Amino acid sequence: MIDASHYPVACNHCDDGPCMNAETADVVTKRADGIVIIDPVRAKGRKDIVGMCPYGHIHWNDELQLPQNWIFEAHLLDQGWKEPRVSQVCPTGALEAVKVEDAAMAERAARGGLRTLRPELGTKARIYYRHFDRVDKAFIGGSLAEDRNGVEECAQGVELELWLNGMLLQTTKTDVFGDYKFESLDPGAGEYEVRLAQGRTATGLPATLTLERSEYLGLARLA
Repeated sequence: MIDASHYPVACNHCDDGPCMNAETADVVTKRADGIVIIDPVRAKGRKDIVGMCPYGHIHWNDELQLPQNWIFEAHLLDQGWKEPRVSQVCPTGALEAVKVEDAAMAERAARGGLRTLRPELGTKARIYYRHFDRVDKAFIGGSLAEDRNGVEECAQGVELELWLNGMLLQTTKTDVFGDYKFESLDPGAGEYEVRLAQGRTATGLPATLTLERSEYLGLARLA
């Protein structure tokens, strides 16, 4: 089972970024609209600023001898653009730029399940991600097959249960390929158990495991 998740990274334009400190006063500043700017004149030769970003999103331009970040296309916004180029060219609308007050953004994040990168850093990052559980959480997956007139076929629509420490956590059904997956799981949370629902049995199920990372349980055959 292959499950790959990708996400873009850039300057988070933090409200309390470590790059803005006493050593970088008037060099790294935040505009009224929240965009963090590194002054290309005052920052000349300041390679030390690169290491101040805990996300690694300030880069050193060796040719210009400048630390640089993604400036949210500030020069285009200043010319009247409503949003940066990156969100305008996304054909699926997966990237969105909004200008709202902090309270409205907090409500939007809570409503949409949006998260920032590494909130434990306390930087108050302002780039938000949806469905980030696919990146920093784990899954348990597997496949089911059944015998139909002597031919092994994918078992579609079979209900399975996931239990954690003796309590029912999730239910799911196999897809057209006989695959199933339980997502958004916390590694190290305890003992997970995958069972077939309604008392059905299969080779290899129920399966019990202590999750350290995403696990594929392989192919099980319905009894």
